[in-house]
Amino acid sequence: MNIIKSFNSTIDYLETVLDDEIDEKKVTRISGYSYSMFSRLFSILTEMTLSEYLRSRRLTEAAIILRDTDEKIIDVAFKFGYESSDSFGTAFKNFHGFTPSEVRIGKPFKLVSRVQLALSVRGGRSMNIRIQKKKAFTVAGVNQQNINSSICASLWQKLFSKVSHEEMLNLGTGEVVGVCHDILSLDNHDV
Repeated sequence: MNIIKSFNSTIDYLETVLDDEIDEKKVTRISGYSYSMFSRLFSILTEMTLSEYLRSRRLTEAAIILRDTDEKIIDVAFKFGYESSDSFGTAFKNFHGFTPSEVRIGKPFKLVSRVQLALSVRGGRSMNIRIQKKKAFTVAGVNQQNINSSICASLWQKLFSKVSHEEMLNLGTGEVVGVCHDILSLDNHDV
């Protein structure tokens, strides 16, 4: 198994147990490295420790749950391994800059996305760039707060469940374009 595939498979597993105990033997089996060696490899490749990453991801997921559900703060704290609402609240505020209650009512929070190892070859391609001025046009879209290109197909399905392809074509010039962008806002409301 190559290092990229085993690394990403291990991250896939870790993402499924953010709210549970990590089985170090399973990490070893999936990654092909001892847990401590995988942790060192993770640190080298990402420039953050595995424990920092897991803590950041847990606090990100906790913030999303608090924003999107009515689940009690103490239940979210327990779900992500905190023994009290005080320890959770302190860690949460230190990380996000706002308390769990403030995030619940709409304050912004940090979003730490899932790590994914990829081989990147840069440069060597030429592009002919042309800047055009266009008239105003209508945009229909779906906003998903998850940085992972593998979800693009499900986003199109989500959009087409709300607006048919024909209805979208009738919105403007009949042109459909997919766009991905960096997060500029932490709002996660469907358009």
